[in-house]
Amino acid sequence: MDLKVALFWLAPLCCGALIPIHAGMNAELSRATGHPLWATLLSFGVSFVCLMIGLAWLRPTPPTGASLLSVPPWAWIGGVVGVVYVMATMLLIPRFGDAAFIAAVVAGQMTMALFLDQNGLLGYAERPADMYRVAGALLSIVGVIIMQFGSEG
Repeated sequence: MDLKVALFWLAPLCCGALIPIHAGMNAELSRATGHPLWATLLSFGVSFVCLMIGLAWLRPTPPTGASLLSVPPWAWIGGVVGVVYVMATMLLIPRFGDAAFIAAVVAGQMTMALFLDQNGLLGYAERPADMYRVAGALLSIVGVIIMQFGSEG
């Protein structure tokens, strides 16, 4: 593998490392506020302020009305998905623990990504689900089962 390509893999690995940290922060915020909805509002409020600072600093060209109207309707519900995920971290991490929760998240991500790639959905290029990709997704699911049920013995 080319060194440049190998270095590019560091970005998603680092992003992936942030997910359990983010999840733990969300769970703590939920405990402190007394309800996941308040914690979600505060979390997204901080995100909004950060985005506003980024917009003021970088000053990207705003989208046109025509470009916004051309967005498929399903693309507008991404914020809802974010809220569902953040609330799930707050409600489920205290019950399952961070590692088991994140393992299940990764298994869900792998399974859905495989389906989306196979069918070329959401604007992705079609990538066939060959035996290696299916085996990888199945191994992630087996990992969740081992982590969750192996520790109950």
